[in-house]
Amino acid sequence: MLIQPYQSDELEFAWCYRVYLRCKTYRARVQPVLAGLTCEALQSCLAPYDVHILEASADSTSVLALASLLPAETVAAFAGKLKGRISKWLRERLALDQPENLLSKGYFASTAGQSSAETVEQYLEKQGEHHRYLSRRHPPVFVKTFPITPADEQRLSAVHAVTILQLHVVLSTWRRKGVFAQSSAEATTQCWRELQEQTRFVLQKVSFVPDHVHLAVRLHPSVSPAELVVALMNASQEMMWSDFDDVVIRAGVERLWQPSAYIGSYGELESKKIGAYVRRWHREL
Repeated sequence: MLIQPYQSDELEFAWCYRVYLRCKTYRARVQPVLAGLTCEALQSCLAPYDVHILEASADSTSVLALASLLPAETVAAFAGKLKGRISKWLRERLALDQPENLLSKGYFASTAGQSSAETVEQYLEKQGEHHRYLSRRHPPVFVKTFPITPADEQRLSAVHAVTILQLHVVLSTWRRKGVFAQSSAEATTQCWRELQEQTRFVLQKVSFVPDHVHLAVRLHPSVSPAELVVALMNASQEMMWSDFDDVVIRAGVERLWQPSAYIGSYGELESKKIGAYVRRWHREL
């Protein structure tokens, strides 16, 4: 049976994808004019791109920004756009007519969102209770947490950047049909873990109920949330039709997943706290 693979341009996303990024001047050289880069000015610089600056502050050596991105955007690409436009802004104000290193190669980036990492962890842990599956004799629920290992950290590391990029992803089965029991959920989880090296992500937690799954993942900055979702959907769909074809046929699904997903970024702090920090940092200069 030919099963149609998923393509990123067919998927519909509900998302909250926010990234806090900090970059510095080249070798921390003082550039007094940089302190004049306001949130409004930075948003104007990024007008050619689908990037929304929520908060920004700058001093003579650093720029801090909290931005909202589209699911197809990678953090690495966003950092390149941001730093490129800031460099252009600086060159114009310094009246430079020759190339010059104005910003350092490196940056720090972390995701933020409506919830903290602790809140997401607790939410995923209680999915069975939330959907009232735990009262059944054989609850069709599978929850598993995977500690981050040194090999995971190496997989996520990037040259000239320090990043902590965390996402909460929700995938629903085709027309919310009940597909997953414990054995198929475990097999799907293993399928995704085998994908980690190739796709440059780390699976931190899964929480399955029969008609949808919640995942907590960490990303390499060169991988977009949309790219990851497509990889997860296609790998699991191929595995289910190969190893659990009787299950999906009985469920009456044409494809494994609905062509949609929820993507929510999160971090150790909620985005409102990071936004408050960016504003306070500017006032305390």
